[in-house]
Amino acid sequence: ARPRRPHRRRAAARAARAGAADAAVAAASRGSGSGEEPAGGEERPSRSGGAKSLPGATLTSGAPPDAGAWSLEGLADLYTGLSGALLKEGPPSAVYLGVYEAAKAALLATPAISPDPLVAYLLAGAAGETVGSVIRAPAEAIKSRLQSGADSTTADSVRSVLGTAAGRANVMRAWSSSLWRDVPFGAIQLAIFEGLKTYIINSPDIVVDVDTLLAEALFGATGGAIGAFLTTPTDVVTIRILTQGTGVDEACDEQACTLPVGFVGMAKEVYAQSGAMGFLQGARARTLYWAPAIGIFLSCYCSIRQAAVTSSLFG
Repeated sequence: ARPRRPHRRRAAARAARAGAADAAVAAASRGSGSGEEPAGGEERPSRSGGAKSLPGATLTSGAPPDAGAWSLEGLADLYTGLSGALLKEGPPSAVYLGVYEAAKAALLATPAISPDPLVAYLLAGAAGETVGSVIRAPAEAIKSRLQSGADSTTADSVRSVLGTAAGRANVMRAWSSSLWRDVPFGAIQLAIFEGLKTYIINSPDIVVDVDTLLAEALFGATGGAIGAFLTTPTDVVTIRILTQGTGVDEACDEQACTLPVGFVGMAKEVYAQSGAMGFLQGARARTLYWAPAIGIFLSCYCSIRQAAVTSSLFG
């Protein structure tokens, strides 16, 4: 009979190889100190039920997301300062339009102004914005501090703006400077809006229903775009005043303290830092923002007003 030693040697070799493989897999499944994980986050099963590690790949549960990926947190950041923005636009806009309508009716009934309705629209818009700005100035200061990151909550911004003498003084400086921006802006947007409607109504060659929602939105957007662009220089100065430091921690460093300045002083700073073009910083963004905003604002207002008149809501 032939000897069976070769078969025994081959069997022993196969057992040794299998044992070594199982030992390696078991060591990998225990995490033998290499810190490596399967490529692409995949686990490959072994005969021992562990996970076989592949060299050159890492995966950690706390890895940051892709920098280019969208997230709900990033989307929510776009609405930082929303409460302040609603406070800034809601009540002041109601006062603005209420005063405008009353002033417009009175001016159009005045013999010296009635022949030129565009003057009546300009003066009425300016009057409405002047009164509305009394509410808008502190509300805008709160919104600006929230959106610039100076304060983390609305309550903190209210305390910074109205709770300190320095904050109140800064609001007064901002209000006086905002008059140079908001009063002409409010006058221009309504004068163009009303002027376009009046011109088309009095032009027999132009057949357009000026009272439709779309037409009023387009007229409002035109007035908003022109008014926003023309008032960009005073907007630059106003925003700089609103966001300048008002407390010791914000206005002082280890070397010196910077005292808050008013409209003329801030205008000089803008010119010294950026020249004449510094007054047009953000002109495109401001125009693109206010054009649709005023279009929506005035078209919705006119629609609600017309519905109220039709239903005799106010008698």
